[in-house]
Amino acid sequence: MSARSVDRVGDCTVEIAVALAVDNPDDPAMAPIVQKFVDLIAGSADFRLSSASRTYSYSESMTPTT
Repeated sequence: MSARSVDRVGDCTVEIAVALAVDNPDDPAMAPIVQKFVDLIAGSADFRLSSASRTYSYSESMTPTT
């Protein structure tokens, strides 16, 4: 997720990027928690939500069976 500040430093806004790392992204309880955070930032008078996405990948160590 990234958001831009309403307040400026000179001519520039401040861009803030947030990444979430969890042990179990497939847990059904995860999406509502992340959505609450996105809604919190989107509803803020101090920031403008630039983008938000939920993506993840899964990896598992593999060993030969032969």
